Amino acid sequence: MPERIEQTYIEDEMRESYINYAMSVIRGRAIPDVRDGLKPVQRRILYGMYQLGLLPGRPHKKSARIVGEVMGKYHPHGDQAVYDTMVNMAQEFSFRYPLIDGQGNFGSIDGDEPAAMRYTEARLAPIAEEFLAEIEENTVDFVPNFDDTLTEPTVLPAKVPNLLINGAWGISVGMTTQIPPHNLAEVVDALVYLIDKPDASLEELLQYIKGPDFPTGGIILGRDGVEEAYRTGEGKIKVRGVARIEDHSIIISEIPFQVRKSTLVESIANKVRSGDIDEISDLRDESDRDGIRIVIELKRGSNPQLVLQKLYKYTPLEWTFGANFLVIVDGNPRKLALKELLYYFLAHRREVVRRRTQFRLNAAQERAHLLEGMLTAIENRDAIVELISKSKDATQAMEALQKHYKLSEKQADAILKMQLRRFTALESTELQEEYTEKQKAIQEYKEILASPQKLDQIIKEELLALKKNYSDPRRTQIVADFAESETLSEEALIPDTDLFISVSVKGYASAPKEEAYRKQQRGGKGILVMRLREGDAMKRVFTCHAKDELLVFTKAHKAYKLKAYQLYSERRDVKGENLRNFIAMEPDEEVCAMLPLHTDGPENRYCLMATAQGILNRNEYADFYNAHTSGILAINAEPGDYIVDAAISRGTGEVILASAQGMTIRFREEEARCTGRPSKGVIGMRLDEGDRVVGLVTLEPGDPEDKLLLVTENGYGKRTPLEEFPSQGRGGKGVLGIKVDDKTGLVVAIEKVKDDDEIMVTTLNGKIIRISAAEVRIVGRYAKGVKLIDLDEGDKVVSVVRYVPGKNGEPTGAA
Repeated sequence: MPERIEQTYIEDEMRESYINYAMSVIRGRAIPDVRDGLKPVQRRILYGMYQLGLLPGRPHKKSARIVGEVMGKYHPHGDQAVYDTMVNMAQEFSFRYPLIDGQGNFGSIDGDEPAAMRYTEARLAPIAEEFLAEIEENTVDFVPNFDDTLTEPTVLPAKVPNLLINGAWGISVGMTTQIPPHNLAEVVDALVYLIDKPDASLEELLQYIKGPDFPTGGIILGRDGVEEAYRTGEGKIKVRGVARIEDHSIIISEIPFQVRKSTLVESIANKVRSGDIDEISDLRDESDRDGIRIVIELKRGSNPQLVLQKLYKYTPLEWTFGANFLVIVDGNPRKLALKELLYYFLAHRREVVRRRTQFRLNAAQERAHLLEGMLTAIENRDAIVELISKSKDATQAMEALQKHYKLSEKQADAILKMQLRRFTALESTELQEEYTEKQKAIQEYKEILASPQKLDQIIKEELLALKKNYSDPRRTQIVADFAESETLSEEALIPDTDLFISVSVKGYASAPKEEAYRKQQRGGKGILVMRLREGDAMKRVFTCHAKDELLVFTKAHKAYKLKAYQLYSERRDVKGENLRNFIAMEPDEEVCAMLPLHTDGPENRYCLMATAQGILNRNEYADFYNAHTSGILAINAEPGDYIVDAAISRGTGEVILASAQGMTIRFREEEARCTGRPSKGVIGMRLDEGDRVVGLVTLEPGDPEDKLLLVTENGYGKRTPLEEFPSQGRGGKGVLGIKVDDKTGLVVAIEKVKDDDEIMVTTLNGKIIRISAAEVRIVGRYAKGVKLIDLDEGDKVVSVVRYVPGKNGEPTGAA
């Protein structure tokens, strides 16, 4: 008869087949058993090596031999899968307590591949013996292997709480497990406590298990993620490597678990190249067999704490371990809390010890039974010898022995199998002693089986023996009271101080603290502001707060945004950093102005920019607030024209422009219409041929104490009351502000100052003098002024900056 065809929907068949496949992967490949903490392939490797006799103290065997044994008998899924698992179990940076003692190249924490299996050798590590020591005592069930020719254990007896001390990780179909490793001593103490107090709370267990203990060390930040994982079976644990600051370098000595050292080094290098961490000058891996040592050398003037925070933020030096306590329980995947993991291990050990005790009881009873027969035979030795010699065959002799001396079949058989010389040499004393010992052992085994308390006591003693033999100190530190809010931000690490930013013609800049420049008397020689490279000269000096963001204007009519602290230097006599390391300036671009951005936002503020040809651009401040390191076009200027100065205003005051030949013009800011960026601007000042604008100041209404400071290139300067500068219409030639000649040289700077202000005068050769504004004589518009700095031959003043002591302590850009 034809076979009956059964119809079904393909959707149902696909669903059922996929579910069967998924469960096969979950149970048979990726997820560990809650009892011995091993995946099937790991269990088969350990059992296969045990079968090969590769115990500690015995010679190693080729890994290829082991892989062939395991693959051929128990795990037919490819030699590389078996070898990779075996390598992993031998790596000290992967397993907290390695189960395999490898000899040869088994890979490195750098991610280097292990040598081929034909080159490496292995045997069981001492702690692995604790997984297998009781396997011959009917402690676990055996099932047929894949081809039904052999049997293999469904689980190992495992005295060791492997699931917690070595952890586990695996990906199956729709499920993952990620269990962190722990310290053996802590886990044992928690198990012993749970045996004594089965209803212990999680808080009580956490007195013993502090948290994960990774083989690579590191630091766990906070306990919230750890306790969440222990309570629910799932949690996020933030881990950091260990780094210290040493001689303006950062030394990394420990890295987070499961992070390859080469990956970390490469990540740091990539962040340096991208500009996210631009304070690093050199990166070296000096690790050796004694441990990890990654050396990060920093650029002069950089903040090591800030760089370290950036490393935590941008690289795997800090990462989050996603704990997921998914295990196989009774053949099914389950997510368990910490107490449940401990409970299931203890339940497994109770079953193993019970079965082991029953096995030993049976063996002891069997041996005692035989000893009883032997003792009977000794008492009747001569008669038994005679009885056996008269019997025509063994069957008749056995029946006679059983009949005359009331022996069992096993007892009679044991006597008959004994050689005559051994039988006649038997000593009743020795047999009696052994029989007494067996009776005592039988009594003990029965008491253990009858008393759960005695059985638990044995488990406790075995656990404490494990702790004594294999435990070691904790490697991972735990910062218990760490909170996310305690992570130091870049802002928090920026020094709360005023900076003087010096910029050279070639675009090198340094920014020491203001106290680096001591106050001097007017007319002095000054001190070195920055070590200039050959062929370079000083361009400008600007003042700001370290937390300010700066707009950097260049002769290319562009504006770039830069963080002031990036230029910070510990000392003033440094060569400085090239601004092109921070912003996308072209090689031939020159900085002509810097402007601190106000931290209270761009509302109702304007950005004023004066050009060398007398044009004034007035744009809304918001047009520049979102500038970036790649730069934006600031003005649409005529060829050859460029920005010489910039300022932030509120739009309600006045503007004063000054030219190199000493002319000044004062007009209301509102006369310069506000235009969108970039614009051509309006005429602010008409210039004589050969003249150029050198600077601008903004005047807020109602401040009569201000004086106008004008400084010339040959070091002369003066202060003039503002009332001497008449307000007039925009676009005129203005009035004389200072008389210049060959002695004074051309005007280079204009500032508004009060008596208690200070001024910084900088020269072409990199000298700077800091003096009180009150030392500069107050004279009329037609005067030449007094000498502010004694210049060396060929040197000239290039920049003047006003400093307000006590008012630059906040990043407002008001300097």
